[in-house]
Amino acid sequence: MKKHFLKGIAFALAVCALPVAGCGHKHDFSGEVVSKKYLCTEATCIAPATYYYSCECGEKGTETFQSGEKDLRHIYTEMVEDEKYLKTEASCLEGAVYYKACVYCGKKGYGNKTFQSSTLGAHNPTIENPDWAYVKEEATKTSAATFYKSCVCGAVGEETFTHGEPLREYTDEEKAARMPTTLTVTLYDTENSVYGFTYHTEAKPLRPVIQVSKGDSLSNDFEEYSCSVEVASSMNKAGGTFNYYLVKAEVPMEDLSTYTYRAYDKYADVGTDAVTVETKDLQSESFTFAHVSDSQSTSGGGYFSQVLEQLSGNVDFLLHTGDVVEYSLYEEDWTSMVHNNFTYLSKMPIMAIAGNHDAIYQAGDNELYEHFNYPVVNGQDTDSGKGQYYSFTYGNAKFIMLNTNASSGARVDEDQLRWLKNELASNTATWTIVGLHQPMYSPGRYGSSPDKNSQSLLLRAQLGDLFAQYGVDLVLQGHDHVLSRTYPIGENGSPVAETWKEVGGVQYSQDPSGVIYLMNGPASDQYRIPVDEADASLYSYKKQSNTRSFATITIEGNRLTVSAQYVSDSKAMPYADATWGIEKSA
Repeated sequence: MKKHFLKGIAFALAVCALPVAGCGHKHDFSGEVVSKKYLCTEATCIAPATYYYSCECGEKGTETFQSGEKDLRHIYTEMVEDEKYLKTEASCLEGAVYYKACVYCGKKGYGNKTFQSSTLGAHNPTIENPDWAYVKEEATKTSAATFYKSCVCGAVGEETFTHGEPLREYTDEEKAARMPTTLTVTLYDTENSVYGFTYHTEAKPLRPVIQVSKGDSLSNDFEEYSCSVEVASSMNKAGGTFNYYLVKAEVPMEDLSTYTYRAYDKYADVGTDAVTVETKDLQSESFTFAHVSDSQSTSGGGYFSQVLEQLSGNVDFLLHTGDVVEYSLYEEDWTSMVHNNFTYLSKMPIMAIAGNHDAIYQAGDNELYEHFNYPVVNGQDTDSGKGQYYSFTYGNAKFIMLNTNASSGARVDEDQLRWLKNELASNTATWTIVGLHQPMYSPGRYGSSPDKNSQSLLLRAQLGDLFAQYGVDLVLQGHDHVLSRTYPIGENGSPVAETWKEVGGVQYSQDPSGVIYLMNGPASDQYRIPVDEADASLYSYKKQSNTRSFATITIEGNRLTVSAQYVSDSKAMPYADATWGIEKSA
């Protein structure tokens, strides 16, 4: 009986809950039950929680009542661009920053509870920056130069200011102090055929320009390109320190054209000799470049001169994998290596990276930046003085120039590594070539001797698999002054077998499935020999280098040819068994 009674009660309650008054029950939504079941809105900073009134049968009504206290916490998610929430004003570079507001009461947030507007502010050209890019009127014998005031973003305003002094007659000594020295030319922006120029002066330049005209002479209708000027410092071997001035410019030149230029101070009326150059087709898939390294001759730049003499007119550019000079701390070394080779380096673009001698050993500040004009990419700090990294394309090849001086152990730092991964991932070129100074694979002491190869092993661990995964073709190395070529190296540092095909007397590796690491000896007097500890299973050849070594590398579509050479009796001599190539399937 009890069991049937309970079933009856359950049935009556179920019928009561139905909208049809099966048992005559009428809902009375007057119950104030504080329960999650009847919650309508959570408590906020402006009101307590609200609940639905309920019937004694459990049914929920539509009207609500409040219960409890307000929630003292604010929800800062509302983004309102209003002055009362302003944290920092907008500039022409960035939108204004506002504090977020409470979504309920509108109270202003604090700390990092902010958002940035996408609307930029107006330009504010109030800066008096005497940069020649802002010149309005040149100096005359009666008045100083007039410049436009500029904005922090570089935009020019209408207001002007004067700077400097009127022109006058300058003494021979004053002119000599403004004579350009250590001039170099680089491929600053190959996509747009822009060349970079760098030179130094002893005294601050008065009006530095690069004067350029088409043709084989500097005509009267030349174009002038203003230069930037920075203060730098160096030492002499007598122990004295001094400041000098670093001058840079970027100049567009059309491909396959003849130009004549000079670096010149138009107010002091002093400059370099005029130089005639033949520009190349920077998009061509047929070109030749030279790999040189370690030109750091202890006897000056004469050894490097002999290498440059062989390359002049025969290559499109130089790729230098570091240790340009022996003691970069001293300006005399740069004068000997760079300035005394003006004949060649004023015509032949040089794409260099810093070796340890240029960055951390007997080095001054910022030597690579101060002697060559490359784009400063990825926000890297050139003031660290340890070198630069950058990339460039030439024809169907991507060149990635790494800085292995960036942190302890000669590993690349994390910012550079992220940049490198992005460069490799976005690369679509047929050929990928990496330049670095400290070697990853070398039969010399820094690549193979257990007491000296820690940097090499760290670089292998950090970069080896990355290069293999992204199909890097060649890694050009320096530092060890030997001659070597690895077999293709796959992931986990394993050599990969090759298939060869002879074309025109040269053996070409067919679609190698690994990275080939190359050493082409020193362009100096510091030759070396492989060490006994070198693992022979890694190298297709490993040789003692000769002085004044280099390699020419020619790319013709899907074929790449390497020829390692050295200078002997003023002639370029090929190393035996060190001319070879790579051929890729079309």
